[in-house]
Amino acid sequence: MLKKVAHITDLHLDEEFPFGNKISARRRFDIILASVRGNGINSIVCTGDIGVNEGIQYFFEQLEKMDLSIALGNHDDFKKIEKHYSMGADYSSRKIYKSELQNDFKIIYLDSSSGNIDHKQFKWFEEEIKSSKPIVIFIHHPIIGVDLKVDEIGRLRNRENLIKVLDELPNKIYIFCGHYHMEHALTHRNIHQFITPAVAFQIKKDRFKIKTTTTTSGYRIIQFDNNEIISDVKNIDIAK
Repeated sequence: MLKKVAHITDLHLDEEFPFGNKISARRRFDIILASVRGNGINSIVCTGDIGVNEGIQYFFEQLEKMDLSIALGNHDDFKKIEKHYSMGADYSSRKIYKSELQNDFKIIYLDSSSGNIDHKQFKWFEEEIKSSKPIVIFIHHPIIGVDLKVDEIGRLRNRENLIKVLDELPNKIYIFCGHYHMEHALTHRNIHQFITPAVAFQIKKDRFKIKTTTTTSGYRIIQFDNNEIISDVKNIDIAK
């Protein structure tokens, strides 16, 4: 059975940087959403950094008729998000994480909003990955490192613990993430990691500096077909 999902990330709605206004980031989100709908997709996974203030409400209003799943990022506030979305909410640790079986895959949504995977969530994760199915992980932060400046300053703090338990699995593992505002793909043993470009703005691939560009917005179309996954990035030029 073929299922298509749009993966969006790093919207930064109504945040000051880099636009200084509410219009630009919202406009980019609207353009991306029009493209998603134009591709006949009704399922969206957002891996965080949604936005602030009224931008959060705007996000959920635009997606209220769509099938939505969320993994929180470091710019997200649990208390503000759970008013609109509470599936998988752990109120004691103020995190949102869950798992589900979909088609022939075990899908896990992790909450890395604190910059790490807390102990309680990690122990849950260790149990959830005990599966015979291919595993798909949606998370804001990349788990496998990249040789770029963004990785030096924005890495998931305890990612070595995640890599260790994933390395022990025989399953195919797919990680879909954001945070670094770029398109990037790499393979580490049985793990295939895909960083999806941001809706808001991109960061150029550079080992020594952080350089941003606002000329494009992007998202990823993920196709689940039996026990195979195909993904394709859609980059959209944004006129000034």
